[in-house]
Amino acid sequence: MLITVTPAPAIDWTVEVEGWEFGAVHRARSERREPSGKGVNVSVALHRAGRATHAVLVAAGDGVDFMDRELAALGVPHSFASGGPVRTNLTLLVDGRADTKVNTSGAALSDSQSAALIELVSDLADRPGAAILTAGSLPAGSDARLHARIVERARERGRYAALDTSGAALLEGIAAGPDLVKPNAQELAELVAAPVATLGEVRDAAHELRGRHGVGSVLVSLGADGALLVDADGELWAGARPDRVRNAVGAGDAMLAGFLSARSDRERALRAAVLWGGSAVAHASTFFEVLPEDRFERWCTDRIDRSYALGLD
Repeated sequence: MLITVTPAPAIDWTVEVEGWEFGAVHRARSERREPSGKGVNVSVALHRAGRATHAVLVAAGDGVDFMDRELAALGVPHSFASGGPVRTNLTLLVDGRADTKVNTSGAALSDSQSAALIELVSDLADRPGAAILTAGSLPAGSDARLHARIVERARERGRYAALDTSGAALLEGIAAGPDLVKPNAQELAELVAAPVATLGEVRDAAHELRGRHGVGSVLVSLGADGALLVDADGELWAGARPDRVRNAVGAGDAMLAGFLSARSDRERALRAAVLWGGSAVAHASTFFEVLPEDRFERWCTDRIDRSYALGLD
């Protein structure tokens, strides 16, 4: 069972319009609200694929009823630790334009709330076969070591620990030596203070991250260029470009869910990661079905073309 921890869950509100002009009145062509946050997204994807999971959300007050009702309707086992109100994140989809996102901030967690969360995670980690993913942003003013403390507690329990966050929380978290960390190319560049414009530079940076911090595996999400896995057995680069792209929101979370669904077999896990990520971007909603393989341009190789230029913005 994968236990996911989301310190700052959110309600994702996606609005689709035909065009956009500032100062004008627009009519939404469609809208939807979904429970979200990195760990929540991973748990939803795993549950929909028939994998055992339990989502821990840090929240109280406004929005909790919505999150509880929607996750229960999806059948995703979950529990709440005390925190602030649930955030609302807005995604604006405009024909012919890149997705536009407006993310709000959550309320800072007190020391007692952080301690209670870690104890809840400890209790869940005692379940047979449990593994831990701690993921997402931390509310401003919260302990920057919260993810690291969760990783440390998981390791004390002898459990697999994965980390997916950014900024100071990522710096603190990798120092705890998680079994897996999943940065994107920009986050990886910030961690090693070096450019990662080519596949070779990504490879070198991932190896540096492993060597410097004792991270077990580094899974780097590369957008349309797939994902690169660097671990004790070497490197693997894989991708699955879908025949259409509708919404990139949550694609990284889908990729991580796919990898964790098969993590005992590195090649199968990486192939699942890019297939799930590619399936996610082909759907308008963050809730997706894994598409047939013939819908993708696919590759998986241990031959790393160092000069391959990444198509990153």
